[in-house]
Amino acid sequence: MAEYVHADPDALVFTTTEGTPRRRTGFRRSWWLPAVETAGLAPLKFHELRHTYVSLLIDAGANLKQVSTWAGHSSAAFTADRYQHLWDDRDDDLPEQLDALLEARRTSRRAPVAELDASRREMPQ
Repeated sequence: MAEYVHADPDALVFTTTEGTPRRRTGFRRSWWLPAVETAGLAPLKFHELRHTYVSLLIDAGANLKQVSTWAGHSSAAFTADRYQHLWDDRDDDLPEQLDALLEARRTSRRAPVAELDASRREMPQ
């Protein structure tokens, strides 16, 4: 990156040889399609990378708000509508997850009981 991209934090990564922004059609024709063909991934579309990214976030357990923010969506509702099918099978084990959570909370609240000496057992008046 240091060799090909300017140090400016707003510098473009993919530019023409003149340093101007690449047009989508030129990028697709000159770079994307040859790379996809070489990798044996045709007919992968560039926009499908976005869907892959969002799907991986969901699979990693990111919550709806995180996914929406990281994907740059206009709202969590948009994300939910578009990707709801990726959450659909998550409710299969919800009862077991809830039982485990409740059991962990129940057992963590049990503090060891220590006997007090006789002088501390008197109730204040």
